[in-house]
Amino acid sequence: MRTQSKFKFVLLAGASVLACAAPFSASAQSQDASAQDDPGSTQVDDIVVVARSRGETLISVPVAVASIAPETLTRNVATDLTKIAEITPSVIISSTKQTGGGSIGIRGISSPANVAGFEQAVSVALDGVQTSNGRIAGIGFFDVQQVDVMRGPQALFFGKNSPAGVISVTSAGPTNDFHAMLSAAYEFEGDERFLDATISGPITDKLGYRLAVRSRDMEGWMYNDARPIANPFYNPTTMPAGAAQLPGAANHRLGSDELLGRLTLEYRPTDHITGTLKVFHSRYRDDGPGAASQNIGPCVGPTPRMYGVADPYGECRADNHTSTGDVPAVIGRGIPLTDGTGRSFGHLDFTSVSGRVVFDYDKFSVTSLTGYNKADVWAQYGLDHTVYSQLYSAETDHIREFSQEVRFSTSLDGPLNFAGGVYYQDTDRAYRADVKLSDAVYNAAAGRWDSVDVTTDIQGRTYSVFGQAIWDISPTLELAAGARYTDETKKDKTRVLYGVGAFNVSNMLFPGETVPGQLSGQISETNWSPEATLTWRPNSDMTYYLAYKTGFKSGGYQAALPNTTTRIGDIDFGSEKVHGFEIGAKADLLDRRLRVTSAAFAYDFEDLQVNAYDPVRVTFVVGNAGALEQRGAEFDASFRATDSLILRTAWTYVKNRFSNYVGQCYSYAFPTGSTRATATPPPNCEFANTTTLALQQNNDGRAPARSPDWSGNAGFTYDVTAGNLLWTLTGDAAYMGRYYASDTFSPYSVQDAFWRFNASASVATQDDTWRLSLIGRNLSNEYYIAFASDRTGGASVPGNFGEQRGTTARGREVLLQLTYRY
Repeated sequence: MRTQSKFKFVLLAGASVLACAAPFSASAQSQDASAQDDPGSTQVDDIVVVARSRGETLISVPVAVASIAPETLTRNVATDLTKIAEITPSVIISSTKQTGGGSIGIRGISSPANVAGFEQAVSVALDGVQTSNGRIAGIGFFDVQQVDVMRGPQALFFGKNSPAGVISVTSAGPTNDFHAMLSAAYEFEGDERFLDATISGPITDKLGYRLAVRSRDMEGWMYNDARPIANPFYNPTTMPAGAAQLPGAANHRLGSDELLGRLTLEYRPTDHITGTLKVFHSRYRDDGPGAASQNIGPCVGPTPRMYGVADPYGECRADNHTSTGDVPAVIGRGIPLTDGTGRSFGHLDFTSVSGRVVFDYDKFSVTSLTGYNKADVWAQYGLDHTVYSQLYSAETDHIREFSQEVRFSTSLDGPLNFAGGVYYQDTDRAYRADVKLSDAVYNAAAGRWDSVDVTTDIQGRTYSVFGQAIWDISPTLELAAGARYTDETKKDKTRVLYGVGAFNVSNMLFPGETVPGQLSGQISETNWSPEATLTWRPNSDMTYYLAYKTGFKSGGYQAALPNTTTRIGDIDFGSEKVHGFEIGAKADLLDRRLRVTSAAFAYDFEDLQVNAYDPVRVTFVVGNAGALEQRGAEFDASFRATDSLILRTAWTYVKNRFSNYVGQCYSYAFPTGSTRATATPPPNCEFANTTTLALQQNNDGRAPARSPDWSGNAGFTYDVTAGNLLWTLTGDAAYMGRYYASDTFSPYSVQDAFWRFNASASVATQDDTWRLSLIGRNLSNEYYIAFASDRTGGASVPGNFGEQRGTTARGREVLLQLTYRY
């Protein structure tokens, strides 16, 4: 099998290069001439990308990058990162709305979403301002000029923390003339309404503006089936009467609303200086992050259980139904961080500011980029995903990220040119979790129902220097080499404000600490990330490249719930690194009607950051895997078959496999009375020692979570002109291979291979003054699991597997949209 896998990789690598090379030999001489004589409407459009932080065409840049145009985003209703992922092979993104916020993965490499403190292996650059915080997965995007998905390590040009890739989102800028747009849309399945408005134009001959706003309101595509029920955990002798009845769910459709706005100002005082200021704000509200996921099984009987008690309203599969109960107001008032109502809700306010100043002269340019991201979260929700909400959490999360980068590049006449700069980032994250683990922990004297109330403050500071030299060995051959040096420090201060039972440590002095109830630590790391790329461009329509790349993601601390056995070493984790090679070929062929890009890659990751849920400590435990080997190839093609018909396809094969990684087993409850001598471990797990029932898994040879071997898509766009009207039909099919959704590899978190189908039909005037569109997404109504984890409290039935919590992708969407432009 191993020999076959190597043969398959070599075959794919060769095919990806030959796919571009073979047609080139027959058509290279004719392409330049035909392009100059008759550019024509049958040619594919030039695309400018920012993969090396400067404008280069998609064909000429020696980087594996997929560029997504505004019309592609529109026809797929790609309004946030999760939907962008659904139309991009090898990209899986989930928005969990809680703790870590989300998971962002490219080529099967991602970081878990269920821990506050993890940074993502894929960073997001919003108008150049980089962040690797998972909360960005829950932010809506609109009025976008372009999205560039850069696959593989991108250490040199994008700040820090991008060992698996970068997603660059560039919003539209001011126009030279006055422009206005109004768009209204309605989505039928979720009863969702959109209203977009944009105005843009010049204020003076040197100052331009753009103002864009979006309002979105959705009744909900997922249904909360929790209903009022008697509280089976109520004790009349110790609890107030108000806790005897549980209220179920206040809202039976899990809705959300969002208000987005962006102001852009662009100032050009001279021909050589351009200043751009972009201020973006998002206000998001929903019915609680706990409702964003659901029980996906396995269940003992037809419904899930909490502490062994069945939920009559729940179910155990991925679909558009969940059961997440609110708590009585008397309980809500006894959890200090809540608003006292007991009703679930989620608030996220996000602000991003990008200030760019470019000094561009004949031989050199200097760019200053100042960035500021601010996210404020307040949420309260049931997290056991049953009507009982015995596990009920309130959390606040305040994130501040400030960055400053100054970079330069030269355009000298000689064979040598240079680029480089300095980067600084200062981050502060103040996270607080106030958690109830059971109604039985009620403290009558204090009037409190919570089990543990913890604050975590994580501060980070990064200094980085980077540089690159570009040597034109000949008119067609280029060698670029550079490196980034990073010095990063993170500090953690975790403080238990209140706790009962094992969490009663607010007055306990942990070893090595000076403040009772507090854990503190500091991690300082330095890293060199070099890279080199040899590029051959036989002509303007063809690029070959061979690259050596490295990447680095710093270590840090998780936001934990410390108990009597916790130490600072239990909540920290080390950095992860990657190095390897990539070979690529790109071409515009057949008189630039066919565009092909391809790459083959081989990377080795060290100390991949992982986590697992520990039911004994009631927290997620973070750590590092040993090593991971990545081998794969990818292929993209776009063909303008006629003036009216465009065909497209993109496919990725990635084989990721762990080695030297023994991790925690998924949650499992041994039969009552089990001893080490009589117990049998569940499938794929083994005992960690010879005396206890602690379990572990040997994950050697396994793919990481959310890492399918195959993914791809294929589609078409067909335009027909009739009089003054342009009719457009599109169709797209996307395939995703089988993968585990959970980092603990629970057999019940397996997502089988599936297809998704999108289609649209629109009619517009030739000048696009108005457009009416009917858009369908996921017409196959596939509810696939984007992320899963052991459900807190899910291992409550002896002799059975623990239940899984899954974040499920949205089902079918049918949207009618009318757009008017002036």
